[in-house]
Amino acid sequence: MRKYSYILLLLPMFLAVSCDRDDQTEIFPEEYFKVVYIKDSGERDVVMNTAQDVVNIEMLVVKGGAHPEMPADCRLEVMPAAEAAAQYGYAEDEIGIIPEESYRLPGGISLTEEMSYQYIDVELMPALMAPAMRANPGLEWMLPLQLVSDSGSVNKDNCLVRLNCSVVSPFINWASGADQYVNIDYKTKECPIELAITKTEINKAAFSGTIEALGEDAVAAYNTKHGTAYPLLPAGSYTLGGLSFEANVLSGSALVNLSRSGLTADVEYLLPLRIVSVSSNLYELSEEVKYLIVGNPKFSYAEVNPSSWKVAFSNSEDRNSEYWAMNMFNRDPGSNFCSYWNVSQQTKIGTDVDDFRYPEEGTYPGTCTYTSGRLAGTTIDVLYPCCDGVRKYDNVVVVIDLGETVNIHSIGISKKAGSLGNLDLKGIEFYTEDQFTLETAAQYKDKDNTKYRAAIANYNTADNGNAWRLCMIWNDIPKGTTADGLPAVWNVMSSESMNTAAAKGRYLKLRPTASYRANTNCIEIGDLYIRKLITIDGEPAI
Repeated sequence: MRKYSYILLLLPMFLAVSCDRDDQTEIFPEEYFKVVYIKDSGERDVVMNTAQDVVNIEMLVVKGGAHPEMPADCRLEVMPAAEAAAQYGYAEDEIGIIPEESYRLPGGISLTEEMSYQYIDVELMPALMAPAMRANPGLEWMLPLQLVSDSGSVNKDNCLVRLNCSVVSPFINWASGADQYVNIDYKTKECPIELAITKTEINKAAFSGTIEALGEDAVAAYNTKHGTAYPLLPAGSYTLGGLSFEANVLSGSALVNLSRSGLTADVEYLLPLRIVSVSSNLYELSEEVKYLIVGNPKFSYAEVNPSSWKVAFSNSEDRNSEYWAMNMFNRDPGSNFCSYWNVSQQTKIGTDVDDFRYPEEGTYPGTCTYTSGRLAGTTIDVLYPCCDGVRKYDNVVVVIDLGETVNIHSIGISKKAGSLGNLDLKGIEFYTEDQFTLETAAQYKDKDNTKYRAAIANYNTADNGNAWRLCMIWNDIPKGTTADGLPAVWNVMSSESMNTAAAKGRYLKLRPTASYRANTNCIEIGDLYIRKLITIDGEPAI
């Protein structure tokens, strides 16, 4: 032993002064001629996903020793469970060696004379090891490897690699929260419920699955938790379709077909759902219950898109565009419609004052230039038929062209926070018409004074030539606060008025009737909303 120690101490000197193979062969024992080892040996944590086909673990096998130019053969072997447990400080029943079919080791490793190292790959198949892991979740799962050689020496300090294996399965869950609301507007309705795959970025193949409906116990638990009293959706009013995912996407859906059959109008029901199975064993399934809250409204409605609305006439337009009538449907929280309390403008409006803004171009949009008064010479934009004087609230009239005939279900308004008008609108009436005519006064000036004054008076009503139908009277509109404004509030047509002639029209006339500050004659509307009637008891509204 002493002799070998001296030899090792003198080895660097001999390597520095001599390259003669025969001399070195005489100095060093044969077991030191070629020594192989694994660079970066030790433990490696490998987290895999069952959606991955193969995970490659790269290792570097290095050849050294007194004669590294000599060829060397070696291989990787899996340590027996007993040896691995002893080596790493476990009881044998505390560890699991991943199944043989779930890994592939490289064949014999041959380091030729010209090779001082070689990269090798250990292939792991997570989907094949997952079943054993799920069946035995308490074990430490590993692949303990050791480098062995029959033709040379192995560095005992760098010959072991322990791959600590853990497998994550893609997770199928409901894409959104636990509750989903749906109305059966017509007799039947298809209700897709979105699903999502998480814990992976890979979904290579299409697959399908099933969902199931839960019963009274699930409904009772939900009602107790939320303080509700939903009845269970009867089995005869729905059928469940399967769930499905397409290849290469991480989103899918399940289909529930709903029917009004056996349901009571205006009652909401609860349908608890759970994912049961999928056609692939690669996935874990959420145990979360999805609650479908199913409405069966007598009157179904939808909000009307205001993008095609136009002002057909406004008799109270401030000169500041921030307060024009068109702002009621631009959905800009920074603007509104307001009948400003400018007394000088209010008092100048009389039976002999034509304050209609006539566009110089003769068409809209156009411009109007003042010829007298304090604004003489000032040119303003005129986007639609309107008047210059801002009227008292009970003389304000705005006519809106909805672009199509709308069967009105309800009307909503909001009021802008901190805006001019101070949230003062308290009451308003709405009228409908199928067509709209507006007669202006200029054609009668200095020709027929009676008709001239009648046309001017008509600016306050827009009644002449029209057959307005009273659609809605809305009293006691909430005031809100200056700081917060007033979010959209709605007034629903009475059931007796719905689907009648008064509820339908292309033109809607707004006539304020009450103000919270009547002494200033001011009203304000931030945004106007309309919901249209779609069905009654599942049948299309006429």
